[in-house]
Amino acid sequence: MASAEHEPDLFLLTPMEGVTPPELSTGNPEDDELLRQIAARVPLDQPRSWIHYVYAQDEPSAQLVARLLLRVAYQDAGFDVEIYAPDEADESYCVVAEREDTVLTADLVRNTRGLFELVTAQIPGTEYDGWEVSMDPDEILEAIPDPDTSR
Repeated sequence: MASAEHEPDLFLLTPMEGVTPPELSTGNPEDDELLRQIAARVPLDQPRSWIHYVYAQDEPSAQLVARLLLRVAYQDAGFDVEIYAPDEADESYCVVAEREDTVLTADLVRNTRGLFELVTAQIPGTEYDGWEVSMDPDEILEAIPDPDTSR
């Protein structure tokens, strides 16, 4: 069990207005929004590190979540799982499940949310807190058009 504090490199994306295209529709508004934001900034067909977060009220619950996730051979790949102990007594344990080289699709996001919600529904005191993907800052900058300098 890891005891280091988990602080991912992340930034908040501004919500985008608009309708989710059918190919990005997962049936979950938060996942749809996140997929739309990612697709607007980087190609979805590129493999990425995909990270999921589950919070547990105690170590035995966190261990059970981790064991269940480690058993999953999900769509030909499983998860690497780590448990982070809380810094304070009143905080939750954090279970971080990661898959490398994942190409996101709406179906994959929908099915994976279902898996994590199923796992947390079976273990009292746990909560699935969603996911994030790796995005290279250079990749994001390339997606931003250069300002018109022809003036």
